[in-house]
This record gives sequence, structure tokens and C-alpha cells, in this order.
Amino acid sequence: MAYRNQSIKILLTLIILAIIAFSLHLISHYLITYVKPLAPYVNYVDLAIDAAIVGIGGYILIRILQKIISIYLLSKVETSTAHTLSLVLNIMLYSILVLAILAALGVNLTGAAIGGAIGGIAIGLAAQTFLSNILSGLMVTSSKTLRPGDAVSLSSWIWGSPIIGETQKVSILFTEVKTIYGNVVKIPNSAFLGNTVFTKLEGGNSLIYSFQVTLNADVAADQVLVKAQNYIKDDFTKLRLTFPEIYFSGKNGGTNTFTVILHFQNLIDLNKLLDLINKAFDKAYWDSKKQ
Repeated sequence: MAYRNQSIKILLTLIILAIIAFSLHLISHYLITYVKPLAPYVNYVDLAIDAAIVGIGGYILIRILQKIISIYLLSKVETSTAHTLSLVLNIMLYSILVLAILAALGVNLTGAAIGGAIGGIAIGLAAQTFLSNILSGLMVTSSKTLRPGDAVSLSSWIWGSPIIGETQKVSILFTEVKTIYGNVVKIPNSAFLGNTVFTKLEGGNSLIYSFQVTLNADVAADQVLVKAQNYIKDDFTKLRLTFPEIYFSGKNGGTNTFTVILHFQNLIDLNKLLDLINKAFDKAYWDSKKQ
């Protein structure tokens, strides 16, 4: 029903605009026949009327189309994606309107295109980052790579250490992530395009986070592993937490590397869990070294 009503509005608008344009042309020609000095400017008057009708009518039609598009997007896609798509479509529609007004004024669009190409290059270079953010934001939201409420780890060479937290908002230019430290980080969407690895922390029935602990290899790895597992088991049992998976990943020169896979329910608990794991390995290392 909503689409039908908007379609009727478009049809009525076109009919009314055609009647107004015909009437204005008729009146202008009638007046010019009585005002001879205006006769040489009849073509300019016609062009001005056409441009005004196209401009006003085009604006009205765009507003109607925006309502139709808004109704469709809200029913088909998420809010953040709908906002981005709506912006892109608005830019396209108003660009077409500007070209239509220029054509109504009798402007040679071929010549304007050549001049516009030179200006477009300069504007494009200046707006490269802005457009990159919009494109990246559109890709992130449309592909559902990130959605509000997602627990994620974002790794990139751009900022070094991974950003771990919960996605709060994915907008046109920035994505907001509330980190496990409590602060909100605004990441430019342009940083995502080919530069960032997204790791969602969702598992089957819990959140999952894996990390590595590196210790000096001057004590036996299996000895450290057994002690660390015992300390961790004691702490996790007291707190009624799920015991993590712990593996000896390998030796690299003078260091031993252990992989820990945590299973937990709330992202806010991650710092506490990391603290327990690191303390257990540190204690296991020094206890083993004393023996």
C-alpha cells in the first residue's frame, strides 16, 4: 500500500508539473507578443522556466523516492547498512538532478564533463580518505562482518596490539568498539579495507579467546606446563570458571611458547582471566627454576 501511494504521488507530480510548465510557457509567449523588447530573450525565458520546473519537480520527486527507498531499506537491511546505502543513493539522485537542470539550461554537458573531470580529479584526491571510509563502512555493514554487540578482536599492522572489545556502532565513517579496558575506540573504516583481520570471539555456547604465553626455555617446558595447569585449575575451580585448553606450542631459540584457549561468558571477565593465567605461568616458571 505504501509503495502504491508513493507511486500515485509521483504520477500526480509529473502531471501537475507538465501543466504548470505548459501554462508558464503559454503565458510568457503571450506577454512577449505585447512587449516587443523582450522578443530576443524568449529562448532564455523558456530555458529558465524549464530549469525551474526541472529543479523544483526533481527535488519533489527525490523526496518521494527517498521515502520509498527508506521504507524498502528499513524492511530489508540493518539500520547502519540502510543509512550508508541511503547516503550513496542520495548522492546519485542529486547528481542526476544537477545534470538535468544543466541540460534544461542548454549547457553542453560534454564540455562540462571535460572541465568537471579535471576538477573531479582534484576533489577526488582531496576526498580519497572520506570516500574510502564510506566504501569500507558499506562493505563492512553489508557483508555483516561487524554488527553492534559482536565481541571481536581486531588485528592490524596499523595500530599494533589487537583491539579486543564489543562493537557498539558501525557508522559511515567510523566503527566504535568498547574495549575490555572500558574505553571506546573509534576506528576509521578505511583501516578495515585490506588492513585488518576480524576475529569474532563467539563460540558454540561461550566466548572464545586464544593467546600465547612465552617463557624462557632454561627450565623444562613440560614441568612448567604441569605446574601452571595445577595452579590454573585451583583458581578456576574456586571461581567456578571453565578450565581453559593449554598446549605447549613449541620452542623458538631461548623461549618456550604455550597456547591458552579461554572459554568464558562475559567479555568484561577477560582481563581477570588473563591476569590469572599469566600469574599462574609466572609462578610455575619460578617454582620450576628453584628446583
